[in-house]
Amino acid sequence: MAEGNTDKHSVAMSEKNSSEHEMNEPGKTDAELIKSYLRKTDLHLLPLTFAMYFLSVIDRNNIGNAKAAGMDTHLGLHGQQFNWIISAFFFTYIFCEVPSNILLKKFGARVWLPLLAVCWSILVACMAAAKSYETLVVVRVLMGVFEAGYVPGFIYMTSFWYTRRQQGPRIALFFSAGVFAGIWAGPLAARLQSINGALLGYQYIFIIEASMTVLVALLMVLVLQDYPSTARFLSPAERAAAQRMLEADRALSPHAQYSTRQVIKALGDWTVWAYAIIFWAAATGGATQAIFGPTLIKAMGYTSTRAQVLSAVPSACGFLAQLLSMLLPRLYSHFSIWIMLFSSCACAFYAIIATTNSVHVRFAFLCLSNFALSPNMPLVSVWMSHNVLGATKKGVATACTVMLGGIAGLIGSHIYRDKDAPVFRFGHIFVCVCNAIIFVVALALHLYFRYENKRRDMRDEDFDAMTLTPEQVDELCDNRPDHRYSL
Repeated sequence: MAEGNTDKHSVAMSEKNSSEHEMNEPGKTDAELIKSYLRKTDLHLLPLTFAMYFLSVIDRNNIGNAKAAGMDTHLGLHGQQFNWIISAFFFTYIFCEVPSNILLKKFGARVWLPLLAVCWSILVACMAAAKSYETLVVVRVLMGVFEAGYVPGFIYMTSFWYTRRQQGPRIALFFSAGVFAGIWAGPLAARLQSINGALLGYQYIFIIEASMTVLVALLMVLVLQDYPSTARFLSPAERAAAQRMLEADRALSPHAQYSTRQVIKALGDWTVWAYAIIFWAAATGGATQAIFGPTLIKAMGYTSTRAQVLSAVPSACGFLAQLLSMLLPRLYSHFSIWIMLFSSCACAFYAIIATTNSVHVRFAFLCLSNFALSPNMPLVSVWMSHNVLGATKKGVATACTVMLGGIAGLIGSHIYRDKDAPVFRFGHIFVCVCNAIIFVVALALHLYFRYENKRRDMRDEDFDAMTLTPEQVDELCDNRPDHRYSL
């Protein structure tokens, strides 16, 4: 009851402050206030979260660069040990995403996201001191605990700041940071491993890249804000205009309480797991390209340093494709069609890679495959965010979607095996099949949502959200009679 009174008081004070501010700034329309709100919000949220995801992908995958720099030889790794070091990260990554999003709602993004980053960067630095296979496995397991929360945390956080239409290009931009990291990871690692000092080249990779993450985390504490209603960089009038815009779009409210019922709804909703399967299959290709890119290119006959640098080319193709995915839903709003298009292309490209022995053809189609792989993770994330309503349900659905991406890393760590070198046919066929799965699941979702929208149109139920409390509306989730699914 006390919390309800506090919420009502906060809203009343916000409306009062908004009225006073608008009196001081006559002539400012809602459109102008929203434009100012989005400009300020983008400036405070996007650059640092983009930079942090860029660094998180580098920190997660620099184990592959360290191998190319000689870590496996120095530590005496043999057989499948390197693959198990990679996959150890994902054992905890898979299970920590849902609890992390619940904790983010409790502590706020300003505290929780930088805390995660500092913790995992300390562990990255610890890998430079590792002397054995067992130590590396333990460190990677602990890294997975903390990195697990960042991606679902960002997606969940944006649900409080943007409408569903506004979220799309921003989530796509966020995911492009991961592929952008692939462009720079190889050349950066090549430069760091060439440092002449007291340490080995691969140790400099771990230490310096971890230090960069800590620096960005400290900046995030200073710049990030938890919710529009409490953001210090917004004026009262901008807060009020944003609140009206977000309520009209059914965006998440910062006052929404945790709901066990919505957790159960999310876990029992087959469409949530369908999104997650698409994300898993897309992430399988993305994760293997990021980790094994230098290895695949080195197996084509290039030197270690040359392979590190050339691994930037497929990543650059993926980066361009993810930037393109920001615009595609605006050209044609059916997410499922774009996902099916890209997955079918990726399926065909990997089939070509798996069946040719030409080095030049394999490298060319490796680039094209990365282009076709990269848009599907942001597209399915935005699609899920459009269709799932309810504060707790969306948080759990987001975490479940990204959670299966962790399983992709776990499986993907073992599909490019040393015994399959230099063509690695088994791994390429595996990713080819994953993209075929994406096509089938996206088609199933498209047909179901089309049927469900027609069913709701035919029922034509009267629904007035004003007759219910915000808590009651939130509990309806995406079963609201006036809700229509994006195809």
